[in-house]
Amino acid sequence: MNMFFVKQQSNQCGLHAIQNLFKSAAVTRDDLHEACQTIHKTTGDAVRNHESFGGDWSVEAVTQAMHNRGYTVERGVKSNRLERAWALDDMDSMVQDPLFRGFLIHQPINHHFTCIRPEKVGDDTHLYYVDSQATGPIRISARLAMRRCLASAYAWEPFAIKGPEMDYVEPVETPVSVYEGLVEDKACKRFKPSAEFLREWENLASPKSGREETTLVQSNPALGGVVHGDKPGM
Repeated sequence: MNMFFVKQQSNQCGLHAIQNLFKSAAVTRDDLHEACQTIHKTTGDAVRNHESFGGDWSVEAVTQAMHNRGYTVERGVKSNRLERAWALDDMDSMVQDPLFRGFLIHQPINHHFTCIRPEKVGDDTHLYYVDSQATGPIRISARLAMRRCLASAYAWEPFAIKGPEMDYVEPVETPVSVYEGLVEDKACKRFKPSAEFLREWENLASPKSGREETTLVQSNPALGGVVHGDKPGM
């Protein structure tokens, strides 16, 4: 079963978490930069506090990008110094909501963004955990996801995203994704060495070639070798 998956490039995990959540590349870097500008206009907080040249978007920027697109964002966990508590309906119930798109997950310990999204498989709907640094979506139970959110050792910060399905936009093929084999570049032809090059390479790599070179050095004084009949040091 082929599932939508965008692999991480640079420090853009926040962007790729959004794209993997919606199974669309409709949201771009421009959306996140606009979100940072919105934060600056409304709070006075500098844009540089919410993004860097390579990405590194803040939680505020990622969630603001969702608000700018008309989606609702609800924090899934309330916490204090003593405990972490779930603040929403249970995940299994949320999956049944047709407006539920999934969770954007911020992992403060790893400084990383991932997501959990519902995926219909046959007649059933399951949750899938998607990490842009991994190899693809992985099925996860609601119980395990809840434990990762509530356990202080993981402290996943989930943000429930609700709203209409996003229009599908195919991920952009970049030179990096082609190089890493994430997409197939049909215009790129594989390099094949010439027959002459291969013959020369085989000659250099053969043991016989190495013995012939040693004999040549030993028999030629100009190459530092010893001529037969001479004694070293004389």
